[in-house]
Amino acid sequence: MQARLYKDVKIKAFLSMLCFAQLGFSQVVPAPNVQYAQSLDAKNGINKFKLCSFFEIHKANLKEMPAKNDVHVKWYTYMGIDVPTVFDYKIKHIDLGYYKNKLYKILVQFNGTEEEEIDNIKSKLVLLFGPGKEIEKDKDSTYKYTWETTKIYLYFEYNEKEVNLFMSSKILGKQIILDEL
Repeated sequence: MQARLYKDVKIKAFLSMLCFAQLGFSQVVPAPNVQYAQSLDAKNGINKFKLCSFFEIHKANLKEMPAKNDVHVKWYTYMGIDVPTVFDYKIKHIDLGYYKNKLYKILVQFNGTEEEEIDNIKSKLVLLFGPGKEIEKDKDSTYKYTWETTKIYLYFEYNEKEVNLFMSSKILGKQIILDEL
């Protein structure tokens, strides 16, 4: 009986510490703007390309690309002519990365690099998903912004040579890690 009482006390102490830690953590770390996070999660892709969708949906319009650094992902260029723009700006190409026949990554490279176009794309991203987190510029003067939810990672980068929009599924990213174990 005394052992059971001791076990109950330990469980209650553990739960109390857990609640206290959660309370302390919630006071220190600001909560993300739920409205924007829900919006990004609801969008779940770019244009008609939805993360975690099956390869067969776009198979007829895909051309396989040479392997990139990521050995787990098979890359394709979208060859269809039905998506000439994103945010009303012409695109150079759309690359789609699949993991186990599910859409894991989307890369949109825009055609232009004019400052007005860049500002408008960034403004639309902020309007839709809230202010992104700016990442320090690297050596080649590339500006980088990120938006992140529990399901999606969105990345916007630009320099004088190119403008890219990148989105990936954090769910499939975790699956890749689990599959490696």
